[in-house]
Amino acid sequence: MVKNKKPKVAIVSLTSCEGCQFALLDLGEKFLDFVGQIEMVDFRLIEDEEDAGGELDLVLVEGNPVTEENIKTLYALRKRSKLLVALGNCAAMGGIPEIKNYQEGANTIKHVYKYIHGINNPEIKELDNFVKVDFVFPGCPISGEEFLKYMPELLAGKIPVIPDQPVCIECKAAGNRCLLLDKKPCFGPMIQGGCNAVCPTSRMTCQGCRGLRPNGNVKAMRSALKNMVSDHEFENITEIFGLRDDIEDRERIK
Repeated sequence: MVKNKKPKVAIVSLTSCEGCQFALLDLGEKFLDFVGQIEMVDFRLIEDEEDAGGELDLVLVEGNPVTEENIKTLYALRKRSKLLVALGNCAAMGGIPEIKNYQEGANTIKHVYKYIHGINNPEIKELDNFVKVDFVFPGCPISGEEFLKYMPELLAGKIPVIPDQPVCIECKAAGNRCLLLDKKPCFGPMIQGGCNAVCPTSRMTCQGCRGLRPNGNVKAMRSALKNMVSDHEFENITEIFGLRDDIEDRERIK
């Protein structure tokens, strides 16, 4: 009897802090059990051998395609893999690095390097500006438990659907007092849930690292925050995790 082959999976870093991959390692034995169910072709944090190439059933990509080498790697991974998944906020929304796009753009580099000649300084773009992205694990970092929840579907070649519910649902379930009642500008009502409201539970406002809900009401959110923050402050908060582009697109459509 021929045994079923294990699905071939790669977890790849572009330009990133690799925090989402460490979130996986933080799962401990649960992650090791998962790895035992697949053939891990590439995962820099634990690999012993270089990726030899070949077809992949699934590739998860963390980080921004900033360098030319990053972009070449991304194109190659897309060609090799049946499904390509964005792993975390940077890959999906541009993340914290995208702040420079909203501010001084190319001139931002002058605040970092004394001599900028020959230093490549491209605009920060999400993965889907370059290749088709089949699914997104949102968050900064991702939720390890959410990873384990949806991976079986992805390994079966199916695209999971994350329920359209706000962070507020999980915040209420945790017994938290709503930060909006204390005049703190929390984006929870318009942001995709699934993080167990980790920030509001720590009395930190939700700043939208998981992105807009499909039916998130940006207009209502702006109205609710009108007496808490100025329009300029609202924009600054939306820039932290790359949310501003998505909001502008949503408002343009509306």
